[in-house]
Amino acid sequence: MNTDIKTIFNEIYNELNKTNTGNVATYIPQLANVDPNKLAVSVCFVNGEEYNIGDFKDFFCLQSCSKPLSYCIARKLNNLKKIHSHVGYEPSGQAFNAFVLNRQKLPHNPMINAGAMMVSSLILPNEEPSKRFETIKNFYQKMVGDEEKIGFDNSVFLSEKHHADRNISLAYYMRENNAFEDNTGPSEITSHLDLYFQACSVNINCKMGACIAATLANGGVCPKTNEKVFDEEITRDCLELMYMCGMYDYSGQFAFEIGLPAKSGVSGCIFLVIPNKMGICIWSPKLDELGNTVRGVKFCKMFTEKTNKKYHIFRTITNKNLDKDLLMNKLITSCSNGDLNTVKSLKGHIDFNIEDYDKRTPLHLACSEGHVEIVKYLIQNNCNIYVKDRWGSLPLDDAKKGLEKNDNDKKFLEIINLLQ
Repeated sequence: MNTDIKTIFNEIYNELNKTNTGNVATYIPQLANVDPNKLAVSVCFVNGEEYNIGDFKDFFCLQSCSKPLSYCIARKLNNLKKIHSHVGYEPSGQAFNAFVLNRQKLPHNPMINAGAMMVSSLILPNEEPSKRFETIKNFYQKMVGDEEKIGFDNSVFLSEKHHADRNISLAYYMRENNAFEDNTGPSEITSHLDLYFQACSVNINCKMGACIAATLANGGVCPKTNEKVFDEEITRDCLELMYMCGMYDYSGQFAFEIGLPAKSGVSGCIFLVIPNKMGICIWSPKLDELGNTVRGVKFCKMFTEKTNKKYHIFRTITNKNLDKDLLMNKLITSCSNGDLNTVKSLKGHIDFNIEDYDKRTPLHLACSEGHVEIVKYLIQNNCNIYVKDRWGSLPLDDAKKGLEKNDNDKKFLEIINLLQ
């Protein structure tokens, strides 16, 4: 487990508990009845390691977080050309349930209601409804792994159907514009809508959501089972759509500020995907005016700030920042391991007073490990001996602790004398 990530998660979680703005979704009674104070944050790394905090065992329905998953399933069962002859790629610039189609008279993208309904219509359209739903459910389960079983909230499904006037109208608006497959009549429309509502009503918990997000981060391979659920191409295209369109009308600003693919749902969930690294799931039911979880969005902002945009997908094209990260890691590792030659080679390329996340400098680390020659070299090169880490400790304090732990080893005494 990455201890820095764990520390960051704990700090953000404690801060999020102080946030109490927003309102739960009310158009579905089951969403309105959820405890608004619930909060969970989970991370699953692509190697299968995980960390969970808060109400991560509580189940909630996927709602719109099902949309990218259903897109992957539809792509698995059809080819790219077939899918995107019925649904576009572009952000709509409109509300997620708006009556708008693109210039080709298709829904703008699979992450809005019209597009997700269209995607559902392409998942085994000629099969029995039960087989269609079981197919979706089985794919979702493969993304979660075998540890826990996904559920289904029939009450939410029935409420979705009961309050479906706008979605039904959207479906017939698309049918009027020949967006569906040929011969799509009223009975087929009903079947497609049912599948869409069923996907929204699938239940997971935050821990499972992190594994789903990690499967997307891992090129379609579930980190828990190593099963290849989707091809890399499908996963890549899904993440591109999430990046552009995944956060309702906040998508553009989210992409600019956070720089990561994400998908939100009105149950209060966000899937945040860090490609090749980890998947994160945040669940908190209170929503902002755009339908995104208030504390979930705040988590993403704080995570980005605390990691200094380290995981931003365009970070790697800014060579200066990338080099700085690599050089810092090289310097810190060298000071910790006692590699004086490497430390000397880095002179002039990086500030020797640079601090890591815990505000610990190379001098802190060299003092902790008793590397006298490196301490001497850093002091000769104007390292600040009075800098404090996040716990208020000076390099001198680290040397004293080293002396206590190592039976008064003379090298720590020498370091103490250098610093006093």
